[in-house]
Amino acid sequence: MTEPLTADGGQHRVSEVWQETTATRRRASLLKSATGTGLMAQALSLLIFLGVWQLFVVVTGIRSYLLPAPTEIFAEMVDSFSLLLSHSWVTLAESLAGFALAAVVGVGLAVLMVSVPFLRGVIMPGLVAFNAVPKVAFAPLLIIWLGLGIESKIALSFMIAFFPIAVNATTGMSEIEPEMMNLVRLMRAKRRQEFLKIRIPHSLPAMFDGFKIALPIAIIGAIVAEFVASSKGLGYLILAAGVQLNTVLVFAAIFMIVIFSILLYALLLQVEGRVLGWRPSAR
Repeated sequence: MTEPLTADGGQHRVSEVWQETTATRRRASLLKSATGTGLMAQALSLLIFLGVWQLFVVVTGIRSYLLPAPTEIFAEMVDSFSLLLSHSWVTLAESLAGFALAAVVGVGLAVLMVSVPFLRGVIMPGLVAFNAVPKVAFAPLLIIWLGLGIESKIALSFMIAFFPIAVNATTGMSEIEPEMMNLVRLMRAKRRQEFLKIRIPHSLPAMFDGFKIALPIAIIGAIVAEFVASSKGLGYLILAAGVQLNTVLVFAAIFMIVIFSILLYALLLQVEGRVLGWRPSAR
C-alpha cells in the first residue's frame, strides 16, 4: 500500500525535481556553449588558413596560373556562379543517386549475410578483395558498358560508397548481446520481428557511421567518372579549365565541391540527430 504524501515529503520531492531540472538546463547550456565555441574555432581556423594563403601569394608574387589568391577565387566564384552551379547540380545528382543505391543494396546485403551466416563467410572476403581494387580502374569499363551519360557516374559512385555501408551495417546487426537475443527467442519472436525490433535498431549507430564515410567518397566517385568521360559536372569543368590553364576556375570548382560536401555532411548529421538523439555523438 502506498503511503500518503506528507507536506514535508512533497516539498522534498519538489526540491529533487527542481534540482534535476536545473542540472539538465545547466548541461544543455554547457553543451550549447561548447558547440558554439567549436564552431567559432573552426571558422577562425578557416580564416587564418585563407589569410596565410593570401599573404603568401602577395609576398611571393607567385603568378595566378600557378596559385591564385583566395580573393581571386572568390571573385571567380561570383562571376561564374551560374556556370559552377549548373555543373554542381549534375555532380550532386550523380553522387546522391550513387549513395542512395549503395545504402539500399549495402543494408540489404547486410541483412542477407546476418540471416545466413554461411553467406557471410562467402561474400565478405569477396567484398574485401573488391574494395582493394582501385575503383578508378573500373571507370573506363563503366563508360563502355553504360555509356557517357549519368548512369556510369552513378555506378562508380555506388561502387565506392557501397563497401563501408555494407560492412558497418553487417557489424551493427551482428554485434548484439547474447542475453538480448536469448530473451527474444524465449519470447518466440519471428525472424522478421527479430530484425525489425532488435537487429536493425541496434545497428543504426554503425549504419550512420558507414553513411558518414560513404557520402563524401560517393562525391569523389562521381567526379572521378567525370574525369574519364563526361560533358558536364564539376569533374568535367575542372578538367576543361585545367586544359586552358584557368587555375582560378579550377580552384573555384574545387571550392564548390568542398561547400557541397560540407552541406551534405551537415544534413546527414541533422538526420542522425533526429534518429539517434540519444547518442552522445549525435547530440
